[in-house]
Amino acid sequence: MEEVEGLLELNKSEGIYIDIGTEVYLEIEGVNFSVTSIFIGMLKDEFMIVTLPKRYKSIKNKLFPSDTMVVKYLHEGSVYAFQTSVIETITNPIRALALEYPKVVQQRELRVVKRNNVVVPARVEAKKKDFPVVIFDISKKGCRFKYHDSISNISSLREGDILRVYCQFPGVADEIGAMACVKNIKREQGQLTIGAEFQDITKAFLLPLMHFLYSIEDFA
Repeated sequence: MEEVEGLLELNKSEGIYIDIGTEVYLEIEGVNFSVTSIFIGMLKDEFMIVTLPKRYKSIKNKLFPSDTMVVKYLHEGSVYAFQTSVIETITNPIRALALEYPKVVQQRELRVVKRNNVVVPARVEAKKKDFPVVIFDISKKGCRFKYHDSISNISSLREGDILRVYCQFPGVADEIGAMACVKNIKREQGQLTIGAEFQDITKAFLLPLMHFLYSIEDFA
């Protein structure tokens, strides 16, 4: 686990910005995947409490006192991250994790046009047809996706065409759709690459998208 660089001093008069019930991502020293917990509360300058993370049984040997981790969460369109260590793992009468109160915190706004190389299963509805695609680049502004150019799919998309993109974000049970406008088209090796800009994006799509973006935000 790399340490969080470029840290900003936490304003002790204002405290840390986080709401009870916020989902947090834990990147634990010695664990090669991140896990999620829910923020329960804190005592300013003393400690923070989160629920025991998902997949707890597989990582509990990495949650002993003084074991370190990076915590990330989303608040009002910005990603916050800080390094902390375990105070205690609580299993009775509640199941929770006590963490050191952060001394420094990094804040980073989710940039509207930042490119994120990803692989997101999706499908597109356009011109009364429906076909699977793979999104490989996504931001709050739009996305780029690929699909095989064939008779059964659409080979006649043009710049300015309106379509609907349905994304299957990790950790979200149902696919979520958004309207988009085709901005550019590129053909290569039997595939079409489409760049599309989201239109009139709804809260139902924006919130899962922002959570997905901040989960892959790189603070290294």
